Amino acid sequence: MNPGFRIDLKWVEARGARSLESHFLAEIGIEAAGATLTSNSSIQGGRKRLRTRIRVSAYHLAAWFVANWWRLRWESEGGGLSWEMSHRMGAVGNGYLWPDIEIRGGHDAVRILATPFLAEPVSQLRFLYDLDRSVPAAEFEDAVKGLVASVAARLSDPILDCPDDVRELSTAWKELEREMEDPDATLLRSLEARMGFDPEEADSALLDGLKEAAREVGNGAIEEMAIASKDSALEDLCALLETIPTGGTPLALSASESLSEAAADSERTQARPWRRGVDLARAARREWQAGDGGLGNERLAEICGVQRKWIREGADGTCPMSAGIRGSSRSSELMVSLNRRHPTSRRFALARIIGDHIKAKETERLLPITESHTPRQQFQRAFATEFLCPVESLKDFVGNRPPDADLVVEAASRYEVSTMLIERAMINNELLPQGAWPV
Repeated sequence: MNPGFRIDLKWVEARGARSLESHFLAEIGIEAAGATLTSNSSIQGGRKRLRTRIRVSAYHLAAWFVANWWRLRWESEGGGLSWEMSHRMGAVGNGYLWPDIEIRGGHDAVRILATPFLAEPVSQLRFLYDLDRSVPAAEFEDAVKGLVASVAARLSDPILDCPDDVRELSTAWKELEREMEDPDATLLRSLEARMGFDPEEADSALLDGLKEAAREVGNGAIEEMAIASKDSALEDLCALLETIPTGGTPLALSASESLSEAAADSERTQARPWRRGVDLARAARREWQAGDGGLGNERLAEICGVQRKWIREGADGTCPMSAGIRGSSRSSELMVSLNRRHPTSRRFALARIIGDHIKAKETERLLPITESHTPRQQFQRAFATEFLCPVESLKDFVGNRPPDADLVVEAASRYEVSTMLIERAMINNELLPQGAWPV
């Protein structure tokens, strides 16, 4: 299936005097990952009609993209009215019926979610597509740029008599393009967006502090902190940088050239983050001769060069999150702090740091473990799950036994992981139906 994103536009030629609405009326089709998200059905004259486009104002759609550009492009998680207005296409409004499309930003990809719904009861107008896919960020950008360029060209038509503030759309987009071409401006705007701020809303001291920290620990870590901690990102970052170097535990993880190459190869693929996490975990288990079954604390401690007791019983202070700090080389010593006390939670956090350490670029010194759902955190969770509880081993353990609560608890004890991890692994591998938590 085509992973791309497209906005197709065909102008509807107005008859008679041109108003703003008639001048920008267009048939628009929006495609993502091969699905036409504007597909709809309606009842007209007693007959069902299927269409792939919607007749709406291209100006209002372009203006919405321009006004919310940075948040659409970079903000991946959020909620509340501000999120709805910035990320859900229904907020374009202005009297038109829009599909229920939600856009979530990201570094290399933009996530597109569409939900079928009845938009107009009288005509039974329904939008039909159900979708949750990521598309390349570059293709999303190109599609929006094409739409805005078409609207801007039509704005210059001397036939159109419209207020100056309407014509300012072209100026606003040119300013956006200048910022997009400036790496420093892009970093600041993307950090604002990740924290849920509109442009120039975030405190300048907060942005300056994060920008300075990015030079020290890497842009990727700062981006993750901005998403996870929002406007407390700088405070949490300072706590990590102050606590881990002196109060953390040193790990001595050695990675061969082949494992480093496997990590680099996984980044070049188009596979989803969880798939890359599973594949790299299997490569790491082969590298460290972890066998085919679960990874016990004794072998995990040997791999990390730590005392087994620390994995089960360590208490690493009050860091706002588990994290690692390292030098510039993957084979260098890694300082780690786990802010979890339960043994299974500590094992999982430690495995996530191991995966991040193998995968992250050498310029990334800080390895944050957060509760967000960014591609990086999805990779970490998938890596840790396969590293501690290989799915093939779990399948062999489950065998033909019916999945009940006792089996889940037994498996969690065997692999020294949480029951939640076992449940999710069983659902993902069709050993347990979705939503069927055993009673």
